[in-house]
Amino acid sequence: MKTVTKIVTVVLIVIILAGIGAYAAYTYMQNTQNTQPSSTPTPSASPSPIPTASPSPSPSPTSSTSPSPTTANPTPSPLPRPSTLTVATTTSLHDTGLEDQGIGNLRTAFMAKYPWITLNYVALGTGAAIQAAQRGDADMILVHSPSQEVSFLSGGYGVDRKIIAYNFFVIVGPANDPAGISGLTNVSQALIQIYNAAQTNSQIQWFTRNDGSGTATAESNLWKAAGYNYTLLLQQTSWFHASGQGMGQTLLIANNGIGGGAAGYILSDMGTYLAYYTPGNIQLKIQIQAQKALLNVYSAIIDNPQSAALTGINFNAAMTFVNFLVSDEGQQLIGNYGVTSYNQSLFTPFVPLASGTVSNDTLLGWIKSYAYMNSTPAISASGTECPSQYRYNAGDLYSPSYDALANMNLSASISLPNYYSTDSQQLTLAQPSTYSQGNVKLNKE
Repeated sequence: MKTVTKIVTVVLIVIILAGIGAYAAYTYMQNTQNTQPSSTPTPSASPSPIPTASPSPSPSPTSSTSPSPTTANPTPSPLPRPSTLTVATTTSLHDTGLEDQGIGNLRTAFMAKYPWITLNYVALGTGAAIQAAQRGDADMILVHSPSQEVSFLSGGYGVDRKIIAYNFFVIVGPANDPAGISGLTNVSQALIQIYNAAQTNSQIQWFTRNDGSGTATAESNLWKAAGYNYTLLLQQTSWFHASGQGMGQTLLIANNGIGGGAAGYILSDMGTYLAYYTPGNIQLKIQIQAQKALLNVYSAIIDNPQSAALTGINFNAAMTFVNFLVSDEGQQLIGNYGVTSYNQSLFTPFVPLASGTVSNDTLLGWIKSYAYMNSTPAISASGTECPSQYRYNAGDLYSPSYDALANMNLSASISLPNYYSTDSQQLTLAQPSTYSQGNVKLNKE
């Protein structure tokens, strides 16, 4: 009996232990299955990243404005904001057509290269052009009166002066030359002769602009050098007439006389004279030309944005235009202008002379003594185009890059073969007298 009881007890223990083991195994399996999905993604979850990585049908602002750096033809940057540049200019540059009328004019070429800048001119005498700039009615000036330019700079109105071109004034008059000045090699002598002859000959008349222009300023200085007071000549003589108008209109008045009277003598820049003489608008002939005393130098000056009265000026556009004027392209346009119509250039570009591309130390010395400035500022051959204190954000405008036009190939020739200084010293340009072959020699008369 006891044996049976022991066997039953053992069997029960085995059954209980087996149940406990089975329950433990079952629990383990359940735990294993419950933790498996968290470490191994199911196939149904795998597609979810694909649509989120695909581009949206509506591109984001970032993708529309930032092209991929691997794009073969990246979208070009937008053009600068459109702006207007106003240049107050002397009438001698404007009346010739160089600025905006004739073939190869500066405005057309500049706006083709910088289409976002609209270039406008206000044609005035130098004095009036400077006043317009001082009022803020222009962004920059193109003028030809160094003494007035000094005042403009020292008054705090201008910066970044740059000489762009030069030519010579001429004294023109009736073809019969009643004062007998033709061929004289000294301007003062010619003016003295005109003055003396006018005392007894009513056919001798003189016409002047008297408009505060660079030409009028140069003329006043010439009469002073000859020993006469320009203001008194206007007030006390019946043969000395003021037009108060620009160069072209004053040439027409001198040609036609006053009230049908005799034609007269007049000082003119060469460019405007040829622009009116060649098509037959005037018949006055050149009597005195190409002398040191008749030198005529043109400069660009930008309004000073540091001035409280000029903060609204378009400095960036003005600087762009000045850089264009002294670039290879701008200098070639200036040098070639007029050749087709007048068989000679009306204005000679200055950069080739300053750089030594054209070798003429004597002529360069004349320009320096007439138009360079020292730090005072005052006219001085030992100075520069623009003293350093009047340079503002000029970049490389005064660097050697503008003094080396190695590839310049100007075809225009200088048709005035002889230059005379005040002591009758003659400079003869070697022939053919092109800009690239402009060697000179001095000959005593």
